[in-house]
Amino acid sequence: MRVRLRAVAAQAAVVGAAVGAALGAGAARADGYSLHVLAAAQVAWTDNLFSVPAERDPGSALPEREGDLYYQLRPGAMGTYETPRSVHQLSYDLEANLYTRHTEAWSLQHLAGWRGFFITSPRSELGASAQFSTGEISALSTRSAASEGPVTGLPSGQVSFVSIDVGENLSYTATREVRLTQGARGRSFTTSDGVGGESTGIEAGVTGGVDRSWKFSAASLQLGTSFVTLERVVAMMATESNDQVNVNGVVSWRRDFGPRWTSLLDAGATSIVPLDDGDQLVVQPTVGAQISYFPNWGTSGLAIRRSVAPNLYLAQNTIADSAIVNAWLPLPWLATDPHQPKLSVQGTLGAQRTRLIDTATGDIESGFNVYAGDVAVNYAPRAGVTVALRFQHLRQVAAEDAAMDVNGYVRNTAMISVIGRFPDRMAAEVPMRSSLRVDRSNVTPVGEENAPAVAPGAP
Repeated sequence: MRVRLRAVAAQAAVVGAAVGAALGAGAARADGYSLHVLAAAQVAWTDNLFSVPAERDPGSALPEREGDLYYQLRPGAMGTYETPRSVHQLSYDLEANLYTRHTEAWSLQHLAGWRGFFITSPRSELGASAQFSTGEISALSTRSAASEGPVTGLPSGQVSFVSIDVGENLSYTATREVRLTQGARGRSFTTSDGVGGESTGIEAGVTGGVDRSWKFSAASLQLGTSFVTLERVVAMMATESNDQVNVNGVVSWRRDFGPRWTSLLDAGATSIVPLDDGDQLVVQPTVGAQISYFPNWGTSGLAIRRSVAPNLYLAQNTIADSAIVNAWLPLPWLATDPHQPKLSVQGTLGAQRTRLIDTATGDIESGFNVYAGDVAVNYAPRAGVTVALRFQHLRQVAAEDAAMDVNGYVRNTAMISVIGRFPDRMAAEVPMRSSLRVDRSNVTPVGEENAPAVAPGAP
């Protein structure tokens, strides 16, 4: 969305007033709630502002490839609340992206979210979340932390989006060795390029599973189904639309190798059942392998996977073959407590080959490849404050015979950011309960914090 300086200043002033009010009441309370000011500022340079190809086709609606120095301001507020059986976290960020030369590309992002955790019985726990965000696609790549960088295809150009994501997951411990899980999720992602091109991807589904553990190993079965609708509107062309039901099943095996290393193997299949007349049933295998390292602080891992899923950014059914390394690890210098390092490094290195599924014929068609490198060095001078120096390289290569008009591009971005939360100590934090480890030694104990006060890129 394009905005003028006056509009940016007006909205920032409103958020600033709200943040100021939160600051006045901000200290963590002994009676189970706390209010916090969130603040982030970033200076960055990119050589491809709109993520477009180096050379445009004649008559293309895409903007020229240009670099620019830009500034990101991200004020926000967060509240946490805890009862004996639940934890709640509510947050809102306003993200203003201001470009030095391209004032017409100034944009505002909005991100509001809620997360909750509930102890529903002595043997069961429920987690839930809801998130709404809107803004420009080109600013998405730096919103997440460097260790969580996406390796997926994105539309290029000056594209705006609206995203809604809600979900819940229930865990029930039937016996010491057997755990039952249930989940549900609904998400919607809509894009608009401002020149008649639009896409909408909607998915709503449920999952169920059972996990059986032994001393060092565990086996699980996960079944899921979802309703998916995908629609693409290209200027001067007919609307493409697909309605379908996806059904999938996965069997997995996990193994702990000592207190630090864990492995995962899984295999399954996904079936795309069309709801439109004339479309074909598609059944494709899925497979994955992962090895993870869990030191006293941080995590790292390598994952190799073949997945079948709708890409809601592009509103297309896809088969993705990927290899991704993620890491967030402490550095030894300046630390006085190994559980609270002052220096850390985050990074993602990955490649993904994406092919498109034509549900009208059942054929697998050419698509595109994505390569990503993202690294950040973080310094925490005090609790609740992080300074990060980060570099990101994104490359999207479209096949010449791709059935869909996916633009290839290369984009390099260098940035320095300062992120803070005041007060840094929260009265309550939603615990992390998912874990690859069989012994579940790295889950967050309820009512305790074992993560840094502020993770770079996190609210």
